[in-house]
Amino acid sequence: MVQGVYEMFILKIFSLYLIAIILMRFMGKSTIVQMTPYDLVSVIIIGTVASEPLISTEYLPTIKALLVLVILHILFSRFTLFETGRRLFLGEPTLLIKKGQILDNNLKRSRVSVAQLLSILRSNGYPKVSDVDYVILEPIGEMSIIPKIENTPVTVQHLRISMDEEGLPIAVVIDGHIQKKNLDLLNKNESWLLEQLKKENIEISQIIYAFVSDKSDKLIINRRTSST
Repeated sequence: MVQGVYEMFILKIFSLYLIAIILMRFMGKSTIVQMTPYDLVSVIIIGTVASEPLISTEYLPTIKALLVLVILHILFSRFTLFETGRRLFLGEPTLLIKKGQILDNNLKRSRVSVAQLLSILRSNGYPKVSDVDYVILEPIGEMSIIPKIENTPVTVQHLRISMDEEGLPIAVVIDGHIQKKNLDLLNKNESWLLEQLKKENIEISQIIYAFVSDKSDKLIINRRTSST
């Protein structure tokens, strides 16, 4: 009897864990990466509701509640595609620094201290406020830092050096496993890959990571390093 109850409890945890992951995936990648206010609220409530059956016996009502929450989240995210929705649920960007000068009123309105602002600037490689042209507090809570022209990192374009475009590196082998979908993106197949590896006298199992640029046919291989 006790074993049966224990097994049901484990099954309940596993199913709720799996359902929560599926729902978060269904809600979109922005929920994890950008975390808007309605994303944060949805995540907190989903976590709370999903844990409820672990201390009670209400399982099906919890699943229904989770589905309602996901539907509400999707509706809110669709609503923020419109100007009114963006202003209401996301807010607008706030300028914190303009032309190297801290905008005190905007800092207070955003409830950001000068110490916090300076800390963020230092962590991004700008120890002095005068090095920065603009700092914008984005609706998702991140700060966009725009340095002054003289403090902008030097690029190839600045040096007027011509370089060939390398293209996007697409993984064809990860941890000894062939990535067939990525080979299709490159208009290649498994036979082509095996032929290239044969030329290099290396087996799939010896590869930790290998990629091909979408601009060339060159295969770059990273072998496994055996621990000593």
